[in-house]
Amino acid sequence: MEVLHLTATQFLRPMGAGRTFPVLLGAEDAAGQMMEVVTKLRGPELGVKAQIAELVAAPLAAHLGLEVPQAAVVDVPAGFEAIVPPGHAAAFRASPGCNFGSVHLGTSFTTWASGRVPAGVQRDQAVEIFAFDLLVQNPDRRSSNPNLWSRSERLGVYDHEQAFSFLHLPIIGGPSRPWVLADQAASFRFMEKHAFYPALRGARLNLGPFREKLVALSDRVIEGLLNPIPAEWRQGHDLCSQTAEYLREAREERTAFLNFVKHLLR
Repeated sequence: MEVLHLTATQFLRPMGAGRTFPVLLGAEDAAGQMMEVVTKLRGPELGVKAQIAELVAAPLAAHLGLEVPQAAVVDVPAGFEAIVPPGHAAAFRASPGCNFGSVHLGTSFTTWASGRVPAGVQRDQAVEIFAFDLLVQNPDRRSSNPNLWSRSERLGVYDHEQAFSFLHLPIIGGPSRPWVLADQAASFRFMEKHAFYPALRGARLNLGPFREKLVALSDRVIEGLLNPIPAEWRQGHDLCSQTAEYLREAREERTAFLNFVKHLLR
């Protein structure tokens, strides 16, 4: 997936009342091509580490074979708040410069309803989504809030600001790895609340394609996931290097990782 670099030119509308304050903006690329992009502004609920998580997780999901909206870095020019409704101006005033965005899917998709069960070819996709969320340790695809969409028979994912948070939150003993036996017993109970956990337990699991994509997660691919991160998001922490190290280790420990996926869904 190519990460787009866009400049916001229009405020179109708020995208609901989520805690990350998503808004739909009109934006253009360097060639002047216009597109609609769902933008999450930096702020108390979405700091730069969460923005990095979004920007890395989207192309990582695409590499692993999942459907995901195209990611973008959206430059919000200083003074943009002058053209937005007064109720939203403060958020824009506090978020000039680079913000995470994703190209709007339009109207040809359906939001995945809470409690819906994947069937047919969607079941294999659901297994891969479950494995992806375990890999990035994303606790935010719960039955009550699936953060999923579908188009025809394809399932898609979005909202990954909580991915990789284990790398920067204070955890006694350091970050947990799902391929480490000592970490498995206590650190991953959140996966029991996953939107697909009830439907996949005891099911046939086809993890072959996911394994192949993990094998193909080369150092060059990992570097490509991190390259689009703006320099101003990299200041004062080492999350980027930690993420690269974690993904390299996941690739090498893929057999133990996938065995744990099977164990969780036994």
